[in-house]
Amino acid sequence: MEHCYLVSISILERVLQSQADDDTRYSLLASGDTVTVIHYDAMGLIDQFAFPVVYRIPDVPEDEGTMMLMVETPRSREYASFWVPLEKMLHSLSTQPIA
Repeated sequence: MEHCYLVSISILERVLQSQADDDTRYSLLASGDTVTVIHYDAMGLIDQFAFPVVYRIPDVPEDEGTMMLMVETPRSREYASFWVPLEKMLHSLSTQPIA
């Protein structure tokens, strides 16, 4: 069974920034029906991952209302340095009670 998460751009941005440090950074690029995560360091691009936009909530700011589906694929498992920390954060967010 593949793990998947339905998250907004703002949630993904928050998770990625919590994973950034002096050696690695993340950027998000929303374009059409895709959101691309760009992972880089001082030397340049490390990797990038694209996730499909599956829903937009009307009358909600784009970063809050644009929902993307993040699916752990065989390719993403190869990039454990990206996926494993991200998955841990997303899993902890998805199991937290909503007020």
